[in-house]
This record gives sequence, structure tokens and C-alpha cells, in this order.
Amino acid sequence: MTKQKIKIDIFSDINCPWCYVGERRLDKALQQVGDQYEAEISFKAFELNPNIPQDGMGRLDYFKGNYGEQIVSQVPAMDQRMTEAGAEEGIKFNFSEGMTVNNTFNGHRLIWLAGQYGVQHEVANALFKAYFTENRNMNDLAVLKEIGIAEGIPAERLENFFQSEEGKQEVRQMEAFAQSAGITGVPAFVINDQYLVSGAQPAETFLNLFKQVAPAIQKLDIEGDSCEVGRVC
Repeated sequence: MTKQKIKIDIFSDINCPWCYVGERRLDKALQQVGDQYEAEISFKAFELNPNIPQDGMGRLDYFKGNYGEQIVSQVPAMDQRMTEAGAEEGIKFNFSEGMTVNNTFNGHRLIWLAGQYGVQHEVANALFKAYFTENRNMNDLAVLKEIGIAEGIPAERLENFFQSEEGKQEVRQMEAFAQSAGITGVPAFVINDQYLVSGAQPAETFLNLFKQVAPAIQKLDIEGDSCEVGRVC
């Protein structure tokens, strides 16, 4: 039986916990229908915090600076909700007082490069785990190189990659496209270059979507949990 092809572009940011959850839920759905659909998945760049300093900043300081002191009392409940959602998908979130919010531009460049070697999925997931479980700095070039090599990018390809201009224009173009397409929060899934699905949808929702877009053509109007510019996850 010939599999139906579905093209899925995932707009996400390494700083976004719902992106991690949403990608896992999509994976779960695809595993259930692997004999029916051939998914062509591509990760696209979206920076929730493009003005974060290169050295990053403390998570609580970031929250207070953007949302005021009152947000501090809400953080434990937010983290608990996120931890429970992650646990359902096999994700171990490790939110801590010492956690930083990192500038993710170089991380997106790494994901772009990974696409040239067919390991975008592996690199993106490794970055999510390194950040949310291991609390590693996602703008530490040594960490990014380590992850890239471990997931299949040749070491020599990464030798001077971050010192070069490679990937910069491509990342900015992806972000410009997201803006022009009206994407204001992530995760966002663009299916078959036509349908925008927002938020970390349950696996069951993705299964229903696949039936709608392949082969049927219908307008999708579905919202889910997401991280948005100027809002707290």
C-alpha cells in the first residue's frame, strides 16, 4: 500500500517547554499511523526571546523583568502543571531556581545545519533534553558542538561553524516567514504548506488532523497550549 505523504513544518523554540511536549505528542501520533502516512518533518526557527543577552539571564529575573514581581508567586504552579504534562509524554522537566533563559539563535543555526545531515529531529530533541532536563546553557558553543557531534553532524563541519555567517540568514528568513504567516506563539505546525495548527495538541488531535488533510482539504481552526511572545508559559 502506498503511503500518503504529509509535510509538517514545526515552528518551535528551544526555550519553549510546550514545544518539547508538542513534538512528543506529534511523534506519538505518527508512530500509531506509520503504516499509513509518510511524514516529511522539518524544524523551523522561532525565537520567543530574541533580545535575551548572549550570556542569558536568570529565569526568575527574566519573568520579573517582563511580567512584574507578582509573577514569582505563580511560577511554582506553572512549573507543576508543565512537569505533569511532560511526565505524560515521558519528559522529565527539571525547573530550578538556577535555571537560565538563553539566547537560542545559535541553537536554531545548529538545527538548520542538522537538516543537511538528516538529523534535525535528533538534534532538536537533544537540545530540549539538555535544556529542560539537564539545565545546560543553550548558547554555550561547546555544548552545542557536543550535541551536534553526538547526534551525527561531522565534527569538522562544526569546527568553525558558529564563528562563520552560515545559517544566520536562513534562520532570520524562517523567522520572517513565521511573522508574515501570523505565527505569534509556538509550537506551531504548518501542514502541507497550507494549514496552521497552533499549540501542543494531544496525539489524538493529530490523528484526526491527518485524516482531514490527507486526502481531504479542510480549513483547520484548532488552538492548544503554547508559548507566546510577551506571555508566560
